[in-house]
Amino acid sequence: MMSEAQQQKILYIEDNRDNQRLVQRVLGARAYTVLIAEDGPSGVAMARELLPALILVDLAIPGLDGYETTTRLRSLPHLDAVPIIALTADGSFHSRERAMVAGCDGYLIKPIDTRQLPGQIAEFIGGRRDKISSSTDEASVLRAYNQKLVERLEQRVRELSTANAELQELDQLKSQFLATLSHELRTPLTSLLGYIELFDRGMLGELSSPQNEAIKVMRRSGDVLSQQLNNLLYFQELRTRSFHLRSIHPQDILRQIVAIFQERAEDAGLRFEVLASEVAPIQADSSGLEQMIRSLLDNAVKFTPHGGRLRLVLHDEPSRLIIRVEDSGIGIAPEYQEKIFLPFYQIDSSLARSQTGSGLGLAIVRHVVHAHGGQVTVRSIPGKGSMFTVVLPRSSLR
Repeated sequence: MMSEAQQQKILYIEDNRDNQRLVQRVLGARAYTVLIAEDGPSGVAMARELLPALILVDLAIPGLDGYETTTRLRSLPHLDAVPIIALTADGSFHSRERAMVAGCDGYLIKPIDTRQLPGQIAEFIGGRRDKISSSTDEASVLRAYNQKLVERLEQRVRELSTANAELQELDQLKSQFLATLSHELRTPLTSLLGYIELFDRGMLGELSSPQNEAIKVMRRSGDVLSQQLNNLLYFQELRTRSFHLRSIHPQDILRQIVAIFQERAEDAGLRFEVLASEVAPIQADSSGLEQMIRSLLDNAVKFTPHGGRLRLVLHDEPSRLIIRVEDSGIGIAPEYQEKIFLPFYQIDSSLARSQTGSGLGLAIVRHVVHAHGGQVTVRSIPGKGSMFTVVLPRSSLR
């Protein structure tokens, strides 16, 4: 036949897993059944479904805190006789009084005394109730007022939880849509750029001088569109993308990138310089590294006025590879130098607004760098230019 304790359930509202396991082990050894709720709303919902012999509440749970949760529990008529005991690391008189006014019948201090806890639980189940110093009338008024506040707060928490779930679903649908759109646009764009390349190389017949100029404009516009699509598609893949690190030669990646940006710099009236001695192989994701360098150079070209300069520097060290992109562009004010790495963020200035782009380039840079265990920093003076520095750790393989 079951003992009385075996029939008694303890509801423990606590978000810390270690504390959950400790209380379950200590009280479980005395044949209590300890049920866990990890937040206030869950605890209130569980209390509605069952009649526990006692409820333990951690006062510091996030969201609907322990005080508010207790007040909400006390508003449930079927819990009138159920003791609610506060568990907290705050032993101050103010905290104790506040917990008692909220509706707690007892107050236990963390860390839990495992030797005394079972006896304390048995006392509260047996009828022990701690008292507060405030008058009964004052406590009743405060409790009734708190109950109304907490009922409204609980409703608001439920509304926010529902809204958050809807936002997550919309975000997933948006990601799927953008990924599909990017793929669908990339297919015709590939053919378009391919034929422009054939015209540009004279493989489809001789072109007049005006036609050659038109082809160059089309090619530049196509390259910009391609870069934006690549950024968008790459950004959508970041959440689930796995980086495959292997030994690569940075120079192999630089050749094509430098050729493209030499032409872009020339068209924009910029002086482009590359300083890169022989660099030893490094463990990196090839496509990620390429996307990172392209994004840094693209950013430099876009925000450097005609007649300016930009420079790409690779500095090889035994333990790390340093990549710097310097420009003499419009610069970045100190208050924006962290924000520019946020997705879709663009500085609100007249020149920035005149530039094409989705605000994803630097966000991609930071993600790629962090995925490689590296760091990216920016030093900039408004009106004089910027310097982005990427530091990638090198494996012992050289």
